[in-house]
Amino acid sequence: MDAVVLAVPARPAARLLADVAPEAAKEIGGLDYASVALVTLALPAGVLPDLSGFLVPATEGLLVKAATFFTTKWGHLRRSDGLALVRASVGRYGDEEQLQRPDEDLAATVHREVSAVLGAPLPAPVAGHVQRWGGALPQYTPGHLDRVVAARSALRAAHPTLRLAGAGYDGVGIPVCVRSGETAAEGIITALEGSGR
Repeated sequence: MDAVVLAVPARPAARLLADVAPEAAKEIGGLDYASVALVTLALPAGVLPDLSGFLVPATEGLLVKAATFFTTKWGHLRRSDGLALVRASVGRYGDEEQLQRPDEDLAATVHREVSAVLGAPLPAPVAGHVQRWGGALPQYTPGHLDRVVAARSALRAAHPTLRLAGAGYDGVGIPVCVRSGETAAEGIITALEGSGR
């Protein structure tokens, strides 16, 4: 095998690297993740403000940390049945027990909190869906970038064609993840060209 890109969360990557690049494994083994749930509510048409959504700072004490008004933000998602779709992200780092609540309770809490943020009660949802993602959201604590740089440097020194890529290292947005993979691939190509392979 000429090259490998490890595009997996930090802890599994650390386990895979433990024997082949222990310094890199040590640096990324402590990177942490939060759990999150996405709650989608289908509401009667015409009840949402003309906004794409909102963010909620942790200091507000709400379970909802963000909401996206799908049918407002993305016009092409307007439904023929006239329903309006709202998706809320719930759960904060270190507060995973809140995500263990029953689906109905999470959906009711989202409905109540989104209504409160908007300053007007939303009508009862026609339907709802809860999707939980355990340990899926990387947490970028102070020193994160330094740890990632140190891990990548140690990895390049030990195995020039073995690279890390993904949300746990560079950011959670899809474009950032794509760029992370492209950067890893470019680094491998450069290393292979330099070795004459």
